[in-house]
Amino acid sequence: MAVKQTKKKPVAALAVEGEEKSLHNYEMVIVTRPGAIDADNEQVAESLKQLVTGLGGEITKVEPWGKKKLAYQIAHLSEGYYVLICFSMSPDRTREMESKLNLNEQVLRHMLIVEENSS
Repeated sequence: MAVKQTKKKPVAALAVEGEEKSLHNYEMVIVTRPGAIDADNEQVAESLKQLVTGLGGEITKVEPWGKKKLAYQIAHLSEGYYVLICFSMSPDRTREMESKLNLNEQVLRHMLIVEENSS
């Protein structure tokens, strides 16, 4: 039986192909632990912006919804601070972003949605 040999792509070519991928538009709602003062809550929104831009995303809108009562207790808390973030990012970077959010102790819940008009 003959074995078919294939040519492997050089590493530089793989990096160039990664840059050609299109960006998708996302909406994400994040529920964090409410801070004692408004400055703490604003700092959470700022750290989320830095996370998205650090992973190569472009932020289109950040809308803090403020403190709201939770439907059920999460980590013995009955209130959470909600933030809506709209951004565009390469689809292969979203898994890394979600894993960082899962490790963040301030984040109680998050939901990432791909917008329908995204390519």
